Amino acid sequence: MSATWPASLWQRFALSFDADRPGVATGPAFTINASLRVEGDFDPGLLVAATRDLVARHDLLRSRLDREAVVQVVEASAAADVDVLDDPAEVAVPHRPVSSDAVTPLAVRVARRSPREHVLSAHLHHLMGDPATLWRLLDDLGALYTARCGGPEPDAPTGQYGEYAAFEAELENAGRAENEAWWNRQLDKVPLAAPPASTRGDRYAKRRPVLAPEELADLEARARALRGSPFAALMAVLAEGMAEHTVGGDRVAFCTLFLRRDHPRWRTMAGPVITPAYLVIPFDAPSDVRGLAASMGAAQRFSRYPVWTLERMAGEKGAYVPFVELIPQLRPVAIPFGPARAFVEHAAGQPDDGRAKNLGLRFRKTTDGSLTTHLSGDGVGWTEPAVDAVLDGLAARVPALGRAPLPAR
Repeated sequence: MSATWPASLWQRFALSFDADRPGVATGPAFTINASLRVEGDFDPGLLVAATRDLVARHDLLRSRLDREAVVQVVEASAAADVDVLDDPAEVAVPHRPVSSDAVTPLAVRVARRSPREHVLSAHLHHLMGDPATLWRLLDDLGALYTARCGGPEPDAPTGQYGEYAAFEAELENAGRAENEAWWNRQLDKVPLAAPPASTRGDRYAKRRPVLAPEELADLEARARALRGSPFAALMAVLAEGMAEHTVGGDRVAFCTLFLRRDHPRWRTMAGPVITPAYLVIPFDAPSDVRGLAASMGAAQRFSRYPVWTLERMAGEKGAYVPFVELIPQLRPVAIPFGPARAFVEHAAGQPDDGRAKNLGLRFRKTTDGSLTTHLSGDGVGWTEPAVDAVLDGLAARVPALGRAPLPAR
């Protein structure tokens, strides 16, 4: 017996990627991945049983997205996708495909490296999860394994993802008129800047450093002193740096994602509680980080709306709106598995398939305190040299946060 729930805003936004790039969001490479080193006494057979318990615990892991009806279909039961393998190198691969039509969107693999060390990997289809979801599921898997070893049973999750999607749909419908009016005011006929239309280059995808630990610490300290947020400070210096490579306006638009665990029921629930939104940022934003943070807070407040349908409202340059996000550092230090402990060795999103659209910048604070980004682009407008020049100059712009803007050129 199956049940249906609405598709969430995140899922509908992701499905829109397939409109001009079939399979980008629905293909098996659209995954979130992690591999862990498990140290101590560990029984792979108990892991298999604990993974079955995990699938029974979370409706999300018995769900698939019906793309024609645009609903989530939840089965009453589903077999866990978990394998005990002989080759640890096969388990530790950075990515593993997971079909979006599989009976469960989570694949788990484990292999022994030595008598007291195993490697465990988990791969979650991105339509059903984000990094926060994967870490939540791994925490729960460890707790369920510990319970199988005689430890306490973990508390039940505070909610199920289908319930969240229904709650989100109610808010979306109730606030549709207000949200639409707010986004119309933000985007309609706004003079946005963009790189010259004649600018062309090759496609690119890479990871690169952006700020050294002391530079990122300085940005975070200045953001606090200015009563803003690190994300607002980062976006301010990014927009200011982009001004030198654009024409046509005094602000630039970005697409981003917001975490929306804004109700106690969703705090320990597994599922991507994220909403897409646009940010319209003036080039002089470094002079008012607090005001920019407030503006970004408003965008978050009105983000329970299908904003991707408004992309053309950004004007003729709408095709140049980059995607940017600051991925929160939620990676656990260690996950107990009974008497054993698991430590994250590697984490990765989906691999690049050479079909990037426009420009994507995914910033992440690393374990050593530096800021890196995974950037990708189609070379149209935002070419690789232009983006590298912007990122190379961010550190020099941080000390100017909070100062009055320079006179207009």
